[in-house]
Amino acid sequence: MKAKVVIALTFFLLTFTFTTHAKGFNDQNITGILIDENSAPVPFATVALRNANDSSLVKGELSDDNGAFTFLQVNEGHYFIEIQGIGFDKELRTAITVSANQVTDLGKITLKPKSTSLQTVNVVADKLFIERHLDKTVINIENSIIQTNSSVIEVMEKLPGVQVNQDGIISLKGRQGVIITIDGKPTGLSGQDLGNLLKGMPSSNIQKIEIITNPSSRYDAAGNAGIINIVTKKNKRTGFNGSISTGYGQGRYSKFSTSANLSYKSKWYNLFMSYSYAKRKGFNNLMLTRKFYSNDTLGSVFETNNYITFPFETHNPRLGADFTLSPKSSVSVLATGVSNKFNPKGDNHTDIYNGENAKMGAYEFTNRSKDSWINYSFNTQFRHQFDTTGKELTVDLDYANYMNNAEQLFTNTVTDHTGTFLSKDVFKGDQQAHLDIKSAKADYTQTIGEKARLEAGGKSSLVRGDSDIKFYNQTNEDMKFDTSRSNHFIYSELINAAYINVNKEFKKFSGQIGLRAEQTVADGEQVLTGYTFSRNYLQLFPSAFVDYKLNEKNSLNLSAGRRIDRPGYQQMDPFRRMIDATTYSEGNPYLLPQITYNSELTYSYNNAVFLSAGYSKTYDNITDMLIQDAVKKVTVQTVVNLDEADFYSLNLTYSKRLTGWWNTNSGIQSYYGIYKGTVNDYSIHAGQPSFTLTTSNNFFIRDGLSMEANFNYNHKNLYGVTLMNRMYNLSLGIQKQLLKKQATLTLNVSDLFWKAYPSGHTQFGNVDEFWTAKRDTRVVNINFSYRFGKGQAAKMRRNTGADEEKRRTGVGS
Repeated sequence: MKAKVVIALTFFLLTFTFTTHAKGFNDQNITGILIDENSAPVPFATVALRNANDSSLVKGELSDDNGAFTFLQVNEGHYFIEIQGIGFDKELRTAITVSANQVTDLGKITLKPKSTSLQTVNVVADKLFIERHLDKTVINIENSIIQTNSSVIEVMEKLPGVQVNQDGIISLKGRQGVIITIDGKPTGLSGQDLGNLLKGMPSSNIQKIEIITNPSSRYDAAGNAGIINIVTKKNKRTGFNGSISTGYGQGRYSKFSTSANLSYKSKWYNLFMSYSYAKRKGFNNLMLTRKFYSNDTLGSVFETNNYITFPFETHNPRLGADFTLSPKSSVSVLATGVSNKFNPKGDNHTDIYNGENAKMGAYEFTNRSKDSWINYSFNTQFRHQFDTTGKELTVDLDYANYMNNAEQLFTNTVTDHTGTFLSKDVFKGDQQAHLDIKSAKADYTQTIGEKARLEAGGKSSLVRGDSDIKFYNQTNEDMKFDTSRSNHFIYSELINAAYINVNKEFKKFSGQIGLRAEQTVADGEQVLTGYTFSRNYLQLFPSAFVDYKLNEKNSLNLSAGRRIDRPGYQQMDPFRRMIDATTYSEGNPYLLPQITYNSELTYSYNNAVFLSAGYSKTYDNITDMLIQDAVKKVTVQTVVNLDEADFYSLNLTYSKRLTGWWNTNSGIQSYYGIYKGTVNDYSIHAGQPSFTLTTSNNFFIRDGLSMEANFNYNHKNLYGVTLMNRMYNLSLGIQKQLLKKQATLTLNVSDLFWKAYPSGHTQFGNVDEFWTAKRDTRVVNINFSYRFGKGQAAKMRRNTGADEEKRRTGVGS
């Protein structure tokens, strides 16, 4: 009922705002395009519009990815502009006169580099692979040579502070609870399902990835470790434009991907469409030794070699349109779809020994599955600027549907120590799951005085999921329903949220305080057992940010906030998923949300050196756990609440253009996590200091030819109760621009020494486990892309509105 009211109010706002503000706007705009001496666009330069009479600042803008800038609704009068870009001399354009209902087009403005050449090397203002901002870290995948023709999961593994474990689960600086979004919208997946989706997604669709460690109150309150937002490529230019890209990679198995983008933009509308296809095959070779003890005496040992291949075939269409209703109002619609099919094939061999290392027996476990995920989603966004002071309203309406179908066939054959056949079990699984998400949100901003800004908004989301999983034991041709493995789980959740942020600038200080309130109403039911639960709670989430500029080169930033992580829908589903004959995973319907208090202090020098120190404390920490039964010789992968977790971090980053031909971004991230709690009557109090070293380097050899070298090193660290061993990754690439810079040919090799796979040691209760999970990470890639069409730069396509609830579905995207 509440969701219906919110949607009705949203449509009222749309109608009211459009009818009251659709008339009476002028076209007094100032436009221009910034280029370098090679006619390449200059992005992210600062363009200041100043009054010709007293040089007072009228408005500031940044040039976009194509060097374009626009000042809207400028009053009649005389002006000049001041342009400043990194690596370029300051440029002025004077004697600009704005008349009534006139568009002033300054055309192309050429910026001169501070250092014009180094031997035969031309200096251009390229974006760094990694950019540091006060509120986030931006990784420009679009400009990366070594990320070309990778999957997104492979891109994730190379990001600073990001780790992907043996099951494809992502952590940030050793912390779980990371929110993964695509264009501001959650992926709809968690755990292994999220990893599987990202394995099938090509990097050719990605423009950049944003890592936001401490979001403001405007964001959903979820994510104690922060948000990783994947930003896809979008239409940016007027007229007809497009691009095509195709790539091939070879590791142990082949990886192929291709994509196409088309767009047409006029003054009043923007039409765009894209399609990508990926066919990739990978593997995971899990080798483990599991030791079971009784009163410190070794009882038995399991030696396992589990080899699984997963060929992915992914289709990803995207279709959208932006309509300009007036100079201040626009409506956008977007439809996306993902079809992801893969047929994993797993073969597991386990030898069983007693405490004296005598072989007792063995088993062969096979998995033959057919999985299909289909997701489609729709978004409508309305945006209205009330005036030129920054007063703006944005409204998003979202709907998404997820479907997951899986046919599973498991066979377990048991032999004795001589290899003599003892028994054979066959069971089949049939999984049908779907989920609906509806959401509506509104965001409003306005300036208060000269140096203050108010942000406020609200959101409601309604989620309903239905997961029906049936298992059957097969004897000859007879199929018997297995109630111990089958499950039918129904879940619904309503979240209502409201927030307010206030920003204020002083002489050397700038600050922001915010408060977000979220109400959660949730109901769950296990149909087969009759177990039900209901939750209804309201939480407040304050946040605060303070910047202090010591002088032109030195500044400090302090941030603090309170966040929540609700359990993922799949994490609460108690269904058992078979991994091998003695290992399975299952959800925990008793999981509670975890609450985290975050704080971080950052010092920056000359926008090149960043030093930050952080501390966070989490209560009811949601932790992946291996619970091992030494008596039954069974291991369960599940999720539990630990009492608390303390997390300390100290990070140093250096980002600079060292010479005219060499950019570097290097850093060390050190952290120390301490976990405390009791699971299955075992007390846990464990901590492990760790650090990550990263360096990303771009080399400009000559016009149109460049190289890139990246190195990541992750020291051993604690992931719940698992001690992860060190791992490192060296990747190299070279790129050449062809056909008058409209085409690009790229060759790269990732994980040159094949050391970027996880391994670790898990000790819990009376069981020790040592494991290594090798993957297809060493890959040679070649990629060709071609851009066509002409036109000036246009406003980038906006993000959409559905947020954190879709991340938790565990169904599809």
